Amino acid sequence: MKVSRREFLQLGAAALAGLSLPRIPPFVDPLVNQTRPASLARIATWWRQAVRKQPSPTGEWVEWKVRDEVIPIYAAVVGEAPWPSNPIWYQTERGFIHSGYVQPVENWPQEAVITEFSPPGMWAQVTVPIAEMRWRPDSPSVARKLYYETVYRVVGAVQGEDGRWWYQLKEGFAYSPGPYVLASSLRCIPANELAPISPGRTDKRLEINLAEQILTCYEGEAAVFSTRISSGVRGLVTPRGEHRVLYKRHTQRMIGGEGDDYYDLPGVAFPTYFTWSGVAIHGTYWHNDYGRPHSHGCVNVTSQAAQWIFRWADPPVPYSEHTLRSAPEEGIAVVVI
Repeated sequence: MKVSRREFLQLGAAALAGLSLPRIPPFVDPLVNQTRPASLARIATWWRQAVRKQPSPTGEWVEWKVRDEVIPIYAAVVGEAPWPSNPIWYQTERGFIHSGYVQPVENWPQEAVITEFSPPGMWAQVTVPIAEMRWRPDSPSVARKLYYETVYRVVGAVQGEDGRWWYQLKEGFAYSPGPYVLASSLRCIPANELAPISPGRTDKRLEINLAEQILTCYEGEAAVFSTRISSGVRGLVTPRGEHRVLYKRHTQRMIGGEGDDYYDLPGVAFPTYFTWSGVAIHGTYWHNDYGRPHSHGCVNVTSQAAQWIFRWADPPVPYSEHTLRSAPEEGIAVVVI
């Protein structure tokens, strides 16, 4: 179905849900809810992952799964932890695979296509395990893989020779109109799904406990949201102390490190920055091992949790803007202990 940007905004998220535009599911902490976190999972690491007969690192080996292989998930179970912070294993076709480096995903190709965009475009999120980016529509060469729940600004749509529609991406990968992805791989996010949560409250604060690897959002003395995190590793620790939200972005391509430590991560979802050196709370798709340090100093959370925090933490970011910098009195307190 072809839809213009104006029609999309007029219909709203609820109406479009019936047009194969599923809403983002609510955030679920994998150590709280031990049911199936998704129907599928993607192997997220460069090294292979073992499937075992029992949910234990000493369980009998069955087979290896390699990077970007997509497997079914039937259940999440508590087993023997290979390290103290994460005892969760996923049951798959021939046994159990540890959850730490397996990204839960869905395969939700989109039927509705927005064909007309006006500046500055719309925010969109990948809804398939892997979207294939190309530098021009119908190109036989895949330039890059873009992963489930990563976020980009869509600035245009073109129809290929075979009739399929392609979205042109900008922020999240490039600062000018750039590559193309099949429109069926992306879900445009309506503005109401990025609207502020608890606007007008003046008693918000965000606390990050590095010892417990827990992030908690407070309104007054009431905890309104909590999630497990992965903070900075030794030598790149998340800075302790009292900070404030300095700026926020809908998405960011994060590049850094050197040699074996180099990283290039497009479409990182909803970063909320609290230091001028670039330390942020943001979505994560390259591991699923919350509860122990993993990062270069940032605070890794799931993309769903990052979106909630982005919406809740003042100041709010207008839908049309990529970046909003806070005035000194606007950014809520971020306390790292």
